[in-house]
Amino acid sequence: MLRVIIAEDDPYMVLVLRGVLNGLDWVKIECEVGNGRDLIEKVEELKPDVVFLDIMMPEINGIDAAKKIFKSNPEVFIIFATAYSNYMYDAFNVYACDYLIKPFDIQRIYQTLSRIKEKKEKALESAMGQKQKINICSNGITYCINTEDIVMVTRIGRRTYIYTTKQIISTYTKLSEIENLIGKNFFRCHKGYIINKAMIKEILPYGKKTYLVKLNYINETSLMTVENYKLLKKESVIRSYGGYTGKLILNTIVLKHLAEYMANSLMPSAVSFI
Repeated sequence: MLRVIIAEDDPYMVLVLRGVLNGLDWVKIECEVGNGRDLIEKVEELKPDVVFLDIMMPEINGIDAAKKIFKSNPEVFIIFATAYSNYMYDAFNVYACDYLIKPFDIQRIYQTLSRIKEKKEKALESAMGQKQKINICSNGITYCINTEDIVMVTRIGRRTYIYTTKQIISTYTKLSEIENLIGKNFFRCHKGYIINKAMIKEILPYGKKTYLVKLNYINETSLMTVENYKLLKKESVIRSYGGYTGKLILNTIVLKHLAEYMANSLMPSAVSFI
């Protein structure tokens, strides 16, 4: 959801922008202001993602307001929306995202907001992809574990066993507590198992209501219920061979890289993940 402030002293243009933005279900108008001074205060208070900003406004003009906003909130995307074309150089000196001339090209507004949305989503993905660590106490020793190195977590009796790419750590920490620490790249596939989706190697039928999950780096396997298999299938492409679940899961991360590869390549004749 993009959070937007409209800074415009012409009620008619406010009405136009409001109508355009309300047509996008991923945009929320936080407030509307009619002068530069109020804008600066509201940006500081609400910390929006985007500001639509007129240039000729009372008290503080749009260019000067943008300078103050950029100095205190450089992550805000500023879109100038004005009747004056001769301030374009000044606008981009304050790192404006776009410069719209009245009357507005509505398709241009949509395209600009879509680019901003995409940039913020990529920044969020990048931040989430940074290494995350958890601290686990085992036999008086505290282990600092990179979550991306965790392959599987399972509960046996009173102990929880954390299988990483390099070692096995046992702890009395509950499975549910670890689940809350390790993030969304992990999947509670069974009441006694949590697996790293990026580590899945094979999923094989194991009786009528259970699957067996083979994982990279470890010999131990995990169980997966039919219900959880269906949930995983919704977010992954599972390749099947003759009615049996095959050797590979293309998770959402792999699919993203595939899409990027195909978009940046000329005409790849075939792509194999086997």
